[in-house]
Order: sequence, then C-alpha cells, then structure tokens
Amino acid sequence: MAVKKLPTDFLGANVGIDSSLFSAEMTGVGNYCFHLLKAIMNAQPGIEFVGFSNAWRPVTLQYLNEFEVAQGKHGLKGERSADLIKVERVGNYIRKYVSGFSVARGAYRQVLKRRFQSIPPEHALRLFHAFKYIPMWDLDVPVLPVVYDLSFIRYPDTHPKDRLQSLESLPDVIGSSPIIQTISQFTKKEIVETFGCSAEKIIVAPPAASHMFRPLGQQRTDESLSQFGLSYQRYFLAVGTLEPRKNLRTLIAAYSRLSQSNQSQFPLVIVGHKGWGNLDLPSETDRLVRDGHVRFLDSISNLHLRSLYEGALALLFPSLYEGFGMPVVEAFACGTEVVHSSNSAMDEITGVLAHRVIAEDVDGWTDVMRKLIADPSAVSLGQKERVDRSRAFSWKSSAEIVVEAYRYLGIP
Repeated sequence: MAVKKLPTDFLGANVGIDSSLFSAEMTGVGNYCFHLLKAIMNAQPGIEFVGFSNAWRPVTLQYLNEFEVAQGKHGLKGERSADLIKVERVGNYIRKYVSGFSVARGAYRQVLKRRFQSIPPEHALRLFHAFKYIPMWDLDVPVLPVVYDLSFIRYPDTHPKDRLQSLESLPDVIGSSPIIQTISQFTKKEIVETFGCSAEKIIVAPPAASHMFRPLGQQRTDESLSQFGLSYQRYFLAVGTLEPRKNLRTLIAAYSRLSQSNQSQFPLVIVGHKGWGNLDLPSETDRLVRDGHVRFLDSISNLHLRSLYEGALALLFPSLYEGFGMPVVEAFACGTEVVHSSNSAMDEITGVLAHRVIAEDVDGWTDVMRKLIADPSAVSLGQKERVDRSRAFSWKSSAEIVVEAYRYLGIP
C-alpha cells in the first residue's frame, strides 16, 4: 500500500464506528461491519472500538458475540443480555418513530449531531471508520470511508432521494481521506474512474461467508426445509433486500414463462426484508404467489438461510448492480449452483463456476432455469469446486488488510 503514513501523535486511542448498523434486520452493510469488526478484534485485541447510535459507547468482542447468538447468526439460541444491545434497539426504534415527523426529525437530528460531535474524553478517537460511506457529521479526526459500490451514481433511480442527498459529500471525503476502503476490484476500478483518485490509496477488503454457511448434506437440509414445505433441489432461490436494484421484476417475468408443471415442481423462493421503492413486479406476480409458485420469506435466521441455500436447485441473482454480492459467496460456501448477472462484481467471486445472464434479459433467465430443471443432477457435480472457491474469501484476510490500513493511519 503506497500511501503516506500519518503522524501518530494525535490524541485518543479508539476507532469510532456507526453502531446503529447493528439491528435485528441487518442487511449487507451491517453484516459487513459486524463480521469485519469481529475479525479485527480477534486478530488485534488491543484495538478499541467506540460506537455511536444515540450516544458513544464501547463496542467489545463480548458484545458482538452476544449479538451474534441473540440474532441467530451463530446457530445457537441466546438471550439479549447485553445492555448495549438493548440501548441500540431503543435508539433504532426512536429514529424509526420520529422519521415520519419532519419537525421531530429535525430536532432529533440536532440532538444526535451535538452528541456525535461531543465525544467524551474517555472515548476520544484517533480514527472514524465510516462503514456507511461517510460519517454522519464532521469529526476532527481522520476518516476511513468504506465505499461499497457506486450504484447511487450508476443507477440513481434505484435509490431514495434522501440517500442520494446524504452521499453528496462523498467526493470531498474521498478526496481528503488518505485511504479508501472498498470490497471488490470492480468497485475499486469504478472509484478510480469516477473520482479520479489514485488506485494506490484504495484497499480492497472483500466480504466472506460466515462460518455457518457450509454444506451439511441432503438429510439434515431436508429436515430444515420441511417447515417451509420445500424439498431438496426442488426450488429456485433468490436472496436480497426487496428494492428496485435487485431486479426481481426480470426474475419473476422470466419465471412466469416456465410451464405450469415446472412452476408446480420448482417454486421460486424469494428471501429478503422489505426495502424501499416500487419493485414494479409483473402482473403475473399475484397469480404466482396465490398459487404458491412464488413465495416471499422475510425473517429468516442464518441457520434456516443456510438450509435454503444448500437445498436450492440454484441461487438466482439478477441484480442490476452490486459492489460484491454476498448471497453469491454464501451460496457457493454451501456448494450451491449460482446464476448471476454478467459483467458484474460477482464475476470475481465465481470465476468460471457460475452461469451468467445479462441482468434484464428475460429470455436468458428463463432459458437457464429450463436447462437446470431439465438436468437437476448436474448441479451437484461442481459442489466441491464452489465450496473451495468461496474459501478464497475470508474475514481473517480482510481484517489483516484493514489492520494494515489502521497502522498507516496511526492506530498501533
């Protein structure tokens, strides 16, 4: 990493983060922050983290471990015993409640801003690690921004206006930050081309599959699938937040062209929390849902998601644009066949081991589904290769990359 090392004589001993990312419905950014922080803490226990939600509080490995068990991310059942977890939930509830009232929202944001910028001496920061691209407000410390993708520039219509407004200062943050963190070579190239910054100051710390995502065999997987009325390799799977960029319109339109017999034998299961915006689903969707051919699942634990991955005939991922594509690496870790959008960041994950279709090519998606249905036994042939490929990505390796960046930024 050819970046200039900053002086180490500024005050403070902590790395600040936005801990509001930790919630019961963590999506990609929250999961990335969670797993990467945990790997960093395991590798370098001397680095201390302080999180801001509605106030500044320490974020410890114990807290992350308790959170992991409580949220079903570990495969164990647990109680939400940590005070910090309870505080974060209350803070998230308050923010959600006041978001519908403009006056209350403005007043609440001013309170949060004062708290954010008034860091207690015991929590003084050396660095703010901006896992949400940029800090919520200005801080008088260096910033390490995490830029996951540039979909808000490439596909602005797939983002709400307030998100676009919140990222207007990103060019300034990128220009002033000594190091930029991203999650794929694809996004690194995008950042260089769009903002004109040096490639040398961009580090790539890709996500990885959680240890939970691994093949356990048909018998154990079928036991879990039975509660969803599904059978091993007798359904297609799509995973992702329900928002326009995930391109479910194309996927359902393609699926609707399968024969009634194929739809009955191979339902399409869509797993994801409700996001924002009009999905503009095709008119056939209501009939497909009513007939049980398309099924939407929301609150799924990682334990059940693992089974859904392994049991699927294939993961279908037609996203218009991704910075990486977490469901793809998770599905590969379970040995599952994957079909994803071509010429995308997902190419870095799958190499030559996946089917690729142009994102909005309805006929292309239908054709690949028909081929998989015609020879379902073939999807098991490359299981070992897919699992091995997923292991090229590890949270430990990404943590080492980030720790090196911390050292350049003055964190011992």
